[in-house]
Amino acid sequence: MQRVVSIALVSLALGSALFACSSTPRAELPADGTGTGGDDDDDGPGTDPEQGGEPGACSVTSKGSSGVVLKGRVLAPEGPIDGEVLVDANGTITCVDASCSSSAGYKDATVIACTGSVISAGLINGHDHTDYASASPIVHGTTRWNHRHGWRTGAGGEKEVRSPRRSEDTKVIAAAELRFVLGGATSVNGSGGVPGLLRNLANYQDKSQLEGLTGPTVFFDTFPLGDSNGTMITNGCSYPSTRSAGSAFASGAIYSPHISEGLNDAAQNEFTCLKSTLIREKTAIIHAVGLDANDVDVIAKAKAKVVWSPRTNIDLYGNTAPVTLLKTMGVTIALGTDWLASGSMNVLRELACADSLNEKYFDKAFDDKALFEMATTNAAVALGIESQVGSLAPGLLADITIFSAAAGKDYRAVIGAGVEDVLLVLRGGKPLYGEASLVDALGTGTTCAALDVCKTEKKVCVDTPGVTLADIQTAAASIYPLFYCKGETPKDEPSCVPYRDTYPNGTSATDRDGDGIPDADDNCPSIFNPTRALDGANQSDVDGDGVGDACDAKPLVAN
Repeated sequence: MQRVVSIALVSLALGSALFACSSTPRAELPADGTGTGGDDDDDGPGTDPEQGGEPGACSVTSKGSSGVVLKGRVLAPEGPIDGEVLVDANGTITCVDASCSSSAGYKDATVIACTGSVISAGLINGHDHTDYASASPIVHGTTRWNHRHGWRTGAGGEKEVRSPRRSEDTKVIAAAELRFVLGGATSVNGSGGVPGLLRNLANYQDKSQLEGLTGPTVFFDTFPLGDSNGTMITNGCSYPSTRSAGSAFASGAIYSPHISEGLNDAAQNEFTCLKSTLIREKTAIIHAVGLDANDVDVIAKAKAKVVWSPRTNIDLYGNTAPVTLLKTMGVTIALGTDWLASGSMNVLRELACADSLNEKYFDKAFDDKALFEMATTNAAVALGIESQVGSLAPGLLADITIFSAAAGKDYRAVIGAGVEDVLLVLRGGKPLYGEASLVDALGTGTTCAALDVCKTEKKVCVDTPGVTLADIQTAAASIYPLFYCKGETPKDEPSCVPYRDTYPNGTSATDRDGDGIPDADDNCPSIFNPTRALDGANQSDVDGDGVGDACDAKPLVAN
C-alpha cells in the first residue's frame, strides 16, 4: 500500500492499563486441533505434539572485555544447531559452530548462555510506510475493494476511506521503528526513517541511516506509473508518468515498486506496462496481487523478487498475492507489514498472518523454515543486503534476535513469538532492546532506558539525536500501543481472514479452502484461489488443463 499508519508507543507513565493484556485470542492463529498451535498437547493421530514450553531465558555467565559469545540453539543457514555465535568488537560475526572456543577473541568475549530459546538473524521488514505513522487502523467492516485507487481516491466508483497523513515528526517516526524493534526487527525497507534505531534501507536523503551497511539505498517507489491521482487503465499504457529504468536502478540500486495492488484488469495492466523495463533481477515488487501464471513467469525469468504483505491484502481486497504460484515457479518471497492502517503492527504479527493463511488456506505449502526465511534471508536477498545481514554466518554483521522458544521448536519459536518472547535484539553487535540484565552486560555508548513489557523488565536503547524513549512514548501514546501481550488481539487489528461477498463463510467441509467454490467444482480444492475480476468468471488456469495456477506443478504446461 502506499500511505502508512500509526504507530504507538505507550508510556508506562500513562498507566499500565494501556499495556494490559485482554482475554481476546489472536484471531489468525489456528485453533487447537491443527497440530501447530494452541495448547501444549497432542492433537491426535497423524499430528505432532506442539513444541511450546516454558519461556526461555538467557544469562550472562562470563563478563569479558571485547565481543560476545551467544550460546544456545542457533538458527544457522544450514539448519538449527546447538552451538555458539561469536561476535567481535566491531559487531561482525566471526564464528557460528558447535563451539567457537578456538576462534580468535573467544577468551575475551562476554558469554551469554540461553536455554529454551533460539538465536536468530534479526528480522527484516520488507515493506512499510514508516512516515505515515499517524493514525490507528482503518475500520471498514466487510467492505472490500478491487484496486488500491478505489479506497484511496474512490476510483472505479468504490468507497473512498480516510487514510493517515504523512508525518515528518521525528518522534512519531522513531515510534514506528521502535515498535518493529520490540518485535525483533533490525532493518526496514520503508518510506521514511530516523537515525539510531532500525537500519533504514530506503532513506535516500541520509545514507547514514543504513547504520553501517555499504552500497546504495533501496528505491522505494509507491507510484511507479505516476498514478497517485487514481488513474486506472485496463488497456494501453497512457499513465501520467512511467518510471524510467535509468531512474529506477540509478547507482545500482535495488528497485522496490508497488505494482498490481488489486484484483481487477487495471491492477494487472500495471504489470503489463512495466514488465519490459522495470522487472529485473534487482527488482523487489511490493504486493503483486493481480497477477496470473504468465506474469509470474516473467518475474521468475527475470529473477525478480516479491515482497508479500498478506494482512493488508486480505483486509483491503479479501485476497492476496498468488504465493503458492510464486513458490512453484521459484520466485523469492519476502515479507513486509505495509502499514498499520491495514497491515501488521510488527513483523511477528505479519508472520502470524502468513502462518495462518498457510495453515488454513494454502494447504501448508510453506514449511516453518520457508516462513522464517521470508522475514530474514529472503528479505535480505530481495533488498540486496544478503552479503551483509539476514543470516547468521561468519563475515556478516551481527544483526541478531534471541527469541524464547515458548511458542515452539526452532523456526516455530520465531513464527509463533510475541513481544514478550523477544529476549535480545542486536544491530551490528550492539543492543537495541532486550532483557535489562543482558543489555546492561553488553554495554553501549547509548543511554538505554527501562521499559516494562508484559510484566518483564526490558531496556530500550534509543540513539536518535534529540529524542528519548520518553519523547517517543509521549508522541505515540495517542496513536496506538507499542505492543500487545500474547493471548490478545491488537485493537482493531486488520483482518487476516479472506472475505468477499462471493466467499463470506470461510472454510467448511464442502469448501476446504474457503474460496467460495465447492470442492467438487474447484480446480484447486485445497488451495484458496477464488475467481477475481481479472479472471472473469473462472478461476485462474492459464494453461487450460483444468488444474488451477495456484496448485498446478507446471502452470504453463497443460497436463
